[in-house]
Amino acid sequence: MSINPLSITVPQPSTQRGQATHISYDPKHERLAYVNGKSIIVRPVDYKSTAPTIVFTKHIFPTTAVKFSPSGFYIASGDESGQVKVWDVSPKSEPTFEQPIIKSEFQIISGPIKSIAWDADNSRIIAVGQGREKFGHAFSWDSGNSIGDIQGHSATINAVDIKPQRPYRAATVGDDHALVFFNGPPFKFDKSLRSHHSNVIRDVKFSPDGEYIVSVGSDRVISLYQGKTGEFIKKIEKAHEGGIFAVGWLPDSKNFITASADNTLKKWNVDSDDSAQTYEVSKSSSVGDQQVGLALTKDYIVSLSANGNLNYFTYSGELEQVVKGHKSPINKIEYDNGTLLSGGSDGKFFKWKVDKDSLAALPKLEDDDEHTNYIVDILTIGDVTYTTGWDDVLKVWNNGKVTNSVKLPSQPKQLAKIDSGILVLFESEVQLYSEKLELKGEEKFQFSATNIAPIGDSVLITNTTSNTIEKYSISGDGKFTKSGKEFSKMRSPPTLIRVSPDGEYYAVADSTGKYTLFKSSDDSVVSTRWAFHTSKVLDAKWTPDSKYLISGGLDSGLFLYSVEKPSKVLKYPLAHAGGVSGLDWISFDADSKKGVFTSSGLDATIRTWEVTI
Repeated sequence: MSINPLSITVPQPSTQRGQATHISYDPKHERLAYVNGKSIIVRPVDYKSTAPTIVFTKHIFPTTAVKFSPSGFYIASGDESGQVKVWDVSPKSEPTFEQPIIKSEFQIISGPIKSIAWDADNSRIIAVGQGREKFGHAFSWDSGNSIGDIQGHSATINAVDIKPQRPYRAATVGDDHALVFFNGPPFKFDKSLRSHHSNVIRDVKFSPDGEYIVSVGSDRVISLYQGKTGEFIKKIEKAHEGGIFAVGWLPDSKNFITASADNTLKKWNVDSDDSAQTYEVSKSSSVGDQQVGLALTKDYIVSLSANGNLNYFTYSGELEQVVKGHKSPINKIEYDNGTLLSGGSDGKFFKWKVDKDSLAALPKLEDDDEHTNYIVDILTIGDVTYTTGWDDVLKVWNNGKVTNSVKLPSQPKQLAKIDSGILVLFESEVQLYSEKLELKGEEKFQFSATNIAPIGDSVLITNTTSNTIEKYSISGDGKFTKSGKEFSKMRSPPTLIRVSPDGEYYAVADSTGKYTLFKSSDDSVVSTRWAFHTSKVLDAKWTPDSKYLISGGLDSGLFLYSVEKPSKVLKYPLAHAGGVSGLDWISFDADSKKGVFTSSGLDATIRTWEVTI
């Protein structure tokens, strides 16, 4: 008996308005690394690849910086607390959700780490950012011993780079409009150059041969320096129509590419003041298309848009692919007929192809007409999909477009389908809409509710005020009639109800994650032994044969409960960092007792699993 990982969808980088997001490239194994929430994502450069993805989730605070070692076998990552962790990122041949091994971790500064650099020996690291007593630190990766002082700045340091050859040199840039040059190791202050930028400097890079340094900033200026001495060479003013967030060198050390808030990338030569080529992300100017990150790989120029999209340009200038996906926690998923729908806390709504019992294809954004806020629920009926969110709107989707919508009276909690229409649950009210979103009926109640579940021609509603369940019958014309049945009181407020496909059972979870299993024919209690969760359950789904229930919640665990053997459980304790938010079955064979299900999490990933009972 087991629950085994199969595949994982890759979340997009987290971005902050007005801030650069550094993407790290591993040329030895053709991989990219970037930050997402409290996670670090390591994915293949090739967007078509099905090679395993690594999701590192051992940071307590949101991650802010990541950098591959030159060998490609280690990563140094930093977070908002100023901590840097160094961990093993050796390529894996098979999918695994096990966490990489941390080799060392150090408290570097007292604020967010903004940038990290390794030396060519894979032994020394400089980490910089927003500190109080200091803005950066140079140390050996294994022992943490200091190998110099990062001084010379009077404000946050935004980027750091180390010359790839001996004798090593380092350069840092920051909010104080300065580039500071260091000799080393041990790294010592050499000079500060403050007159070549008039605004915040976002990024700095040594050329691959170490001959040049280039810095770029919000003042739209590109400044070029001598790599061995730090002496200023020249600057290019008004290089873009917007601030410049990132820069990267081509292998020839004569050409480099910049990424800007004007939605473009530009190629430059050290011997010219004019751009050699422009790479355009979008014809229209928008905040979401601002280019805030950059990685120059073997086959592609990969740029990061402020909306989280990864743009794949060929070096000839063609935009070959825009890779989209979730970059915020996923709240809800629903599988239907070979496709999977997912909704995020930022209102993003995606459709995924499911092939050969795994999530194999890239996500496709359904439409720009998404919710403006947290997506609460997704309900699919035939070819039509209904969604609702914290923007208090109920939407109807058909063929990837919104065909109808209605404004709701308050914040919705859930959608449900009954024969007479679509139910929308609110805090102390439930409304019935026709499939064309015409209001057919409503019922207000004197208690707080969190969940609703159709059962026959009736519905069950959680009563968190009295810690019990209420039952209502609904007529075809939308009239609600409360049942006189009194249910047993729960141990704590009920938060979720799931009715089995055959209608014989319904499982009710309370706020502590404990289930009570009822028999629907007489509403009697069958079992209270489904009690392995340690916190609130967020979603659960029955197998088609009504014998097993897969459950996930805030404790990050997956639990498969059995009706016939209630004291036995299959479990996978750390399925999603932060919590399991959604579940659905892709396939299940009742004879062999094998199946595949999918889960979504607050870590912005969707994962598929194989279960053998």
